[in-house]
Amino acid sequence: MSGKHHFLPQFYLKGFVGEGEKLYYCKKKYDTYRGVATAGIYYANDLNNIDFGQYGVYDLEKEFFLEKDNQYAQAFVDMRNKYAYDICAMPAQTKADIVEFVLGLYWRTPGGYDHVADLIENDGLLTGDLHLYNKKTNQYLRDEDIPDFVANIKSNTTNKKSFMPIFYEENVRKHDWSKLEEKFLIWETSKPMIIGDIPYIPLKSECKRGKILEEFVIPLDRNHLLVYAENKPTFLEENLYQHINLSIIDGASEKISCNDIDFLKQEMEFARNRIKRLALLGLSPVSRYLNVIMQFQCRFKTYEEFETFYTAQNYGDRQYFFTEKGL
Repeated sequence: MSGKHHFLPQFYLKGFVGEGEKLYYCKKKYDTYRGVATAGIYYANDLNNIDFGQYGVYDLEKEFFLEKDNQYAQAFVDMRNKYAYDICAMPAQTKADIVEFVLGLYWRTPGGYDHVADLIENDGLLTGDLHLYNKKTNQYLRDEDIPDFVANIKSNTTNKKSFMPIFYEENVRKHDWSKLEEKFLIWETSKPMIIGDIPYIPLKSECKRGKILEEFVIPLDRNHLLVYAENKPTFLEENLYQHINLSIIDGASEKISCNDIDFLKQEMEFARNRIKRLALLGLSPVSRYLNVIMQFQCRFKTYEEFETFYTAQNYGDRQYFFTEKGL
């Protein structure tokens, strides 16, 4: 049962490799760079094993994630090969599988198990269809029991791991799938995409069941980007692309990677200075700023309209928009 458990599955990572099937990654803290195969990055040993002591070890990787990853891997293959990224040709189920994959990353990436305790504490336990039963008292948990229960979960990794599949499944079930088609948009990029160990960028999320990652941005592979949001731009321009990369770098917990090491070094150097400047302006995390930029760009139907607005130097209108958003 022991071994490498990839919190970013290899079928996903292989979409980002370059020549020699390699990625190049930067350690965020130390500014060091290294080449690596997909099997050697974004994993933790025995991450998804739950040790129940005398009752044995339960392997979530094998018993829970394997079937889901097979489903998601097929959706990515179909997206690339069968439908060639054409969202009009792509059936709703393929899109839904890709979105479900991203929703699941919320639980799988670093810190995912801590999200279990956060969700219980912030959203409560006795609402909806989740009721926790206490075998010792032969009763369901009461409101006054919840603080002690949450404290126990926070202090016990085994408990977090045990509850994670419940919330993983429930979040998918409660997600608002009615807006799937109108929110789903794929862009092809002229420059390579970078990816962090937390690859998605939250645009609209709550610590609430069914609301986690309600809207997001995520690189699909080295040259494609998914924007899943109601208000999304109709064109991808340099400033927006740059802030997506900044948000990925800012949101990563340790490693940021790309198939082009020179491009990665360039983006990391730019990001260090820019993220510090944005933080001094109170724009932290960077994804908060990205969300506002996207909403601003949504006002223009074409790039030509966007370019005309900037050429006219209509700074008053632009300043009003950003001030209105608290920026």
